[in-house]
Formats: sequence, C-alpha cells, structure tokens
Amino acid sequence: MLKKINRIYISGALTHASDKQRLIYEKLAEICQTFCDVYVPHKKGTDPINNPEITPSEVWRQDHREVATADLIIAYVGEPSLGTGGELEIARITNSDIILWNFKGQKVSRMALGNPAVIERIEVENEDDLLNKILITIKAKYFN
Repeated sequence: MLKKINRIYISGALTHASDKQRLIYEKLAEICQTFCDVYVPHKKGTDPINNPEITPSEVWRQDHREVATADLIIAYVGEPSLGTGGELEIARITNSDIILWNFKGQKVSRMALGNPAVIERIEVENEDDLLNKILITIKAKYFN
C-alpha cells in the first residue's frame, strides 16, 4: 500500500537565495499543490529578507512545526544551508519522507545524502527537468 501524503514542505536555502531560486521553490509548490497542501517558508512569513522582524526563535518554532507535520519534504541541497540541514533532521525524526534535488555537477553533502529518510535523489539539468522529474517521482511514489 502506498503512503498517503497530505502535506508537502518545500525546503532550501533562503538566506543567500536569489530571486530565481525562490521562484523555483514557488514553481515546485505549484506542481505539488495538485496533490495536496504545500508549505513554502518564504511565502508564509519567515523569509529572512521580507520578514526581518520575525525573531530566530519564532522562525524555528514555525518551520519546525511545519516540517514535523509534513509527510514529504522536497529539499534543494545544491548549496550548503544550515536551515535545510536542520529541516532534514527534523523530517527524519518525525518519519517524513525526503526527496533531495540538485543541479547536475553540484557537490552535495554526504550527511544529507545519507539521511535514512531520503527516498529519492533527483539531479536535474534545469528548472523544466526538475519540475518534470518531481511530478514523475511523486506520482510513482504516492499515486501509482
């Protein structure tokens, strides 16, 4: 029997993320919203640029709660991020599945790759390749 997913959390570096990277997270969320509810941190009030008034402890509490209640975490791991690493560990502890993704040629931390909650790693050529592979992977893992 396939695991049911009700909520997906889109994870990835934000502190130094470009507008283009943030847009990729948003496009991932659009694809995932066809399956279930999706949480994108920078669109929900914890963005380090747009919401600087939110304290670090408030960010931690909100994002921890959202990761802990998600069934699936889709995490960009193509650049180092302390926050993403923390989210991956929260996901493991709370029995959430993790799909890691990165662009081909990017070096990825072995700690992230070795997380036992990782069900798939996707390496992509470009944004279109990412969106296509995420769609295929979610369908195959949860709706096939």
